[in-house]
Amino acid sequence: MEHLRSALAQQDARRVRDRAHYLRGSSLVLGATVVARCCSALEEMGRNSELRDAAPLLDQISGALEAVQTELAHRLGESVIPVDGSAA
Repeated sequence: MEHLRSALAQQDARRVRDRAHYLRGSSLVLGATVVARCCSALEEMGRNSELRDAAPLLDQISGALEAVQTELAHRLGESVIPVDGSAA
């Protein structure tokens, strides 16, 4: 998320596309379909260099990731959640 936010702040469409693609793939592995769907849309925005509507998607992704982390912690224990900054 930090890399996505940075890329968006710099209006770096290529980096937005690349980071969204990476996060989409990782999310699909976990079955986090909401995250993957939002990342897919963000990836397309990056591909088209149309980033003006990307910020709300980042907020959606962030919220969906929090929900995934909460569910994983509930099912598998708190130790599965990365330490702040470790997944940046």
